[in-house]
Amino acid sequence: MGHSTEMTFCKEVDAAPTAVYYALTNGAAMREWLSNNSQVATRVGGRIYLYWQQGYYASGEFKELVPNEKVVYSWQGKGDTAVSTVTINLSPTDSGTQVELIHSDLPAGEDTAEMRQTLKESWEAGLANLKSVLETGLDKRIYDQAFLGILINQQLNAEQMAERGLEAEGGISISGTMANTGAAAAGLQANDVIVDMGGNATKDFPSLQAAIRPYRPGDSVKVSYYRDGERQQTLMSLSTRPVPDVPPTAAGLAEALRQAYEQLDKELDEVLAGATEAEAEFRPSEGSWNAKELLGHLITTERGYQMGVATQITDGVLDGFPNNPTPWMQAVTAVYTTLPEIVSLWKRSEAETVALLSLLPDSFVARKTTYLNTGIGFLQGLVGHTRNHIAEIKGLLEAARQA
Repeated sequence: MGHSTEMTFCKEVDAAPTAVYYALTNGAAMREWLSNNSQVATRVGGRIYLYWQQGYYASGEFKELVPNEKVVYSWQGKGDTAVSTVTINLSPTDSGTQVELIHSDLPAGEDTAEMRQTLKESWEAGLANLKSVLETGLDKRIYDQAFLGILINQQLNAEQMAERGLEAEGGISISGTMANTGAAAAGLQANDVIVDMGGNATKDFPSLQAAIRPYRPGDSVKVSYYRDGERQQTLMSLSTRPVPDVPPTAAGLAEALRQAYEQLDKELDEVLAGATEAEAEFRPSEGSWNAKELLGHLITTERGYQMGVATQITDGVLDGFPNNPTPWMQAVTAVYTTLPEIVSLWKRSEAETVALLSLLPDSFVARKTTYLNTGIGFLQGLVGHTRNHIAEIKGLLEAARQA
């Protein structure tokens, strides 16, 4: 029988033991500081499965759970030939919680030294991030990394690229850029499709993240993209991700979003002024969406965001929602057939979202990263996404009138 060893890590966190215990045992919360994906059944004998986008994963079983005091689970990572044990002890301090993590039953041989070193670095980074997300809400995996400043529309697979006449296995379609970022300075625009970054293909979201991972704020990277069917290159300077300004209360967040929606509605009304049903149904090409369908897409996207919040309120995990499914959008336009009906439904969907955010429970707001990401998602992601599509609707109506 081989010898075993253990590693011990300690970190003091300015948060109550209840908050730390939740972060250690809830599947959605574990994604906010440790892994990229998780499946967790928080009970003795329940499973724990963690996955990282780099391809590593670990699985185990909860062995002991003492609320707000202790968590013990078995651990077997990718390639591990033996099962080890992770024990996490929580002790209250004057300012928060002392976290002690012991990873024991690890093989002690020279042939496993690299595995132990990787675990050591991973736990040190993980606990530092646990401290960050509980104290500030900022995920170090995001806010310590180089930042592009692109607004992602969708990822395109090889078939979709071929349909557009683009030569690549896949790409990232963007809906625009954030102001005062490297992407904006480099001249990237809505509908550009990024296919390579620093010599690494960016055929999907994981490969885009992998391509940017080696870079640090201040670095420059060569980006290849398609615009109007032509492949181009630009040199982009990278920065840190700006810390967003999200109101600290649910009521404040709801009001900020209401004001943003009020402005978006004004912009949409101006674009649609005088539009006929025929113009709203104009398609510039076979298979493209018309103005009504774009509004249907905005409505389904709004509903998807609402579902994400509802899932997190109930401590669940939502692995994203379907990306631009045409039948979902068509279901909206099949029921709400006229332009005024669709616009009315869109504005009611906005009102539902504002009401939902105003009713967020205190326990949700107290989960700093969850709340921060929710605010960012609505105030930046969703608002920006909507504004870009309003501009697209404007272009469609202008094209219809010219036709």
